[in-house]
This record gives sequence, C-alpha cells and structure tokens, in this order.
Amino acid sequence: MIHALLAAIAVAAPAKPLQVGVTLHPYYSWVSNVVQGTPVKVIPILPGEIDAGNYQPGPREVATLQTLDALVVNGIGHDDFVPEMVKASGNTHLTLIKVNDGTPLMPGAHGEAVNSHTFLSFTNAIQQTYLIARLLGTLRPELADTFMDNAHAYARRLRAIKAAAAAKLVNPKVTRVVTVHDGYSYLMQELGIEIAGVVQPSHGLTPSAAELQQMIDLMKREKLQVVLTEESFPAPLLKTLQDATGARVFIISHVATGTYAPDEFEKAMQKNVDTLVLALAGPGPEKH
Repeated sequence: MIHALLAAIAVAAPAKPLQVGVTLHPYYSWVSNVVQGTPVKVIPILPGEIDAGNYQPGPREVATLQTLDALVVNGIGHDDFVPEMVKASGNTHLTLIKVNDGTPLMPGAHGEAVNSHTFLSFTNAIQQTYLIARLLGTLRPELADTFMDNAHAYARRLRAIKAAAAAKLVNPKVTRVVTVHDGYSYLMQELGIEIAGVVQPSHGLTPSAAELQQMIDLMKREKLQVVLTEESFPAPLLKTLQDATGARVFIISHVATGTYAPDEFEKAMQKNVDTLVLALAGPGPEKH
C-alpha cells in the first residue's frame, strides 16, 4: 500500500525545472529566448564583466555547475576550462550543449587552428539557437514545441535585423577593412566584407611596434581606410594607426561582457550593423 502511494506521488509530481548554464553572453540571450514562458532557469556561470577567453574560473563557478542539468558551451576555444570544471564539480548527469557542433568554422587570421567567435554572426546565431531548442526539447519533451516556437520567433527577429542591414550594404563604398581583433570574421563574411588585415597577433595580445608598423604599411599600400575596433583596444595604438594612415575608426561589440540580458544580443548586433552601415555605406571615401 505504501509503495503504491509513493509511486502515485512520484507520477503526479511535476518535473523539476531545468537549470541551464551558459558560458558566454550571446548564449544567455539565445537560451533565454528559447525558454521564454517556461519554468526553465538560465544561469550564467561566469561573472558578467569578464571576457571568458581570458578567465580562470574558481570554486564558485564549480559550485554553480553542481546545480545544472545542461550547460551551453562554445567548445572550440572560448571556454576551454569547462571540461576540467565539470570534472571537478562531480556533476555526472550534466548535458553539454556544444553549439558549434555542425557550424562551419573559419581559420584564425594569424594561423590559429580555428576562429572561435562564431557567435558574432546572425546565421550562426539562428542555427545555434535552433540546436539549443532541439536539445533542450530532448530533456523536457513536454516543452519541446514551446522551445521550437520560441526559436522560430527569435530567428525571425534576427533575420529582420540582418536583412535590413544587408539591403543597405548591397553596394557599399568600402568593401575591405582592417580589424583590431579576429572576432568579426563571421559577421564580415555574411555581409560580404573582406578583412584585409587583423592588428592583434592573437586574441587579447597587444601588437608590437614592428607588427603595428607592418599594419600601417599594409593600410597605406592597399589604401585601407576603415578600422573596426573593440572598446578595450588601447587608444594610443589606434591613434598611431589613424595618424599614420588617416583611417576612420569604428567600434564593434563582441557581446562578450556586461549585463546578461535576453535582448542583449539583438541590441548589440543592431548597433553593430548600424555602425557598419555608417562605416561602409555612409559618408566617407569613395569605393576603390
């Protein structure tokens, strides 16, 4: 009798809400939109103000992993600390969602094996959001349709942002740019813009005087007049590039630090493409 009663209670009890962790800001936005309206909880495992590419996680992050059912990871260079963290946490039921499984990858600009910034792309964001929806649906089949409907709605909004920008960049005045960082390659590729040179020798490394002079020589030789930079790149180095070449400088966000928010990716990417339209199709040097 007691066993039957316990069995009945177990059957009637609702499934525990999923706890889904993320390592990067874009993944927080994507998962939050996929699970909108459901009891699924989205949990960033790293502080918002840090760049995951340069971070060493500690006991607090390992403790967070112990509570998770799933973890959305980059898996190709931005969060290489995850396997050791998972092992240290002792969480044996954790489902890893590797969003780059199936994503076509680009090589790094300076010989690195792969460019891990796939999240800076509308196309990749849409495809990876669908992957997240599908895999979360396997963990909560009763919510699978909701996850997929939400993914459709989010994908439509991202496509609208991209389409509006692409229409303005059909015949831009500038088609070749220099970037200070290797993170913009996927976005430039899908908008048809060529990256002629990358200033940083590797992720987060400041170029030497010789490397900076090589970039100045390249920009002068090939008449490159637009530089795309990130907020944290040293201002004196940018000024040196500008003074030597007369180039215009524009800031593009990596969506890599700051507040975790469901709409952060949409807002940042809208601002990015608005900046690109101004830099490439707005007032400026004629196409060459």
